Amino acid sequence: MDELWQRYRQFWVPVLYGIGAFLAGLIVVHMVTSDPEAGRSQNDAKVANIKKFVAPTPAQRSGAKSTADELRKQAEAKARRLDQRHGEAEDPLAADPVEVFLRQAYRAAVLRGAVPADPARFDGDAAAAAQASARYEQLLKDRLELVRTQDPNVAFSRVRADVVQELVVRANRADVDVLPPAEDFGMSTVASVERAELPRRLANLALIAQVLDVAIREGVRSIDAVSILPPEVRVVSQGAEPFLSEWPVKVDLTALPSELSAVLDLLTDPARPTALGTCSIKQTAKKDGTVKAELKMYSLRVNPEVPLGLENEGGE
Repeated sequence: MDELWQRYRQFWVPVLYGIGAFLAGLIVVHMVTSDPEAGRSQNDAKVANIKKFVAPTPAQRSGAKSTADELRKQAEAKARRLDQRHGEAEDPLAADPVEVFLRQAYRAAVLRGAVPADPARFDGDAAAAAQASARYEQLLKDRLELVRTQDPNVAFSRVRADVVQELVVRANRADVDVLPPAEDFGMSTVASVERAELPRRLANLALIAQVLDVAIREGVRSIDAVSILPPEVRVVSQGAEPFLSEWPVKVDLTALPSELSAVLDLLTDPARPTALGTCSIKQTAKKDGTVKAELKMYSLRVNPEVPLGLENEGGE
């Protein structure tokens, strides 16, 4: 036996190595893979299911595309209507939000809501209306340049001071009480502003200015409180830009129903609706017919081009 091994060793050694390598590989394959028979059974079941699939007809594919196009058009139309930039440009969604919100804020505070200034809103004084128009144009030009080129904190502070001071002076002249903590119209909560936050801060300021402009012109009894609330996120987008930005504010007023109706008309104007949250109107304890209104409103920005990933809902 030893003589045979010595004679044929050079032949058997490679053969035994090969058999060992084969067995080791077979063991590894069985360790890392599932039962081949089970895999074949699963594949056979999948093949059977796949054979049941029915390819959509050309008419069905065309209908799906038409439906998607129609839904896209409706989304864009609603976005243009609900976005706070609505009505400020031929294509509001393409308009510069900083410029739009500055225009809204100064138009409300300085021009009393109308461009060009309406003398009727200045007690019939055409000269005062003309002066307000000139001041509006100059302020808008100066502050737009300031916001675009200077430190955002400095720029926003100047804009905020302009709008708040204008509204406070008008409220005093109209005998509208501005009660604590409404003296700065909620702006004290804005400690600092980063450049990326400017659109949100300016949008909130513009919305507040528009509501208070009408309230002052209607002669409400008092502006009780103004709050800038944290942003809300209810729609998760599939990208860096949000599909919907909701920036809420809250304004509390005491007024007669007739005085409050103009504010509600502004917020529910079908041509330029404002998104509303929880609102309440309650009669006060006084016997003068006044009511207390708490109005939660949203500055909205909508980007219909941002995908929501709805096509993946319910999928694996």
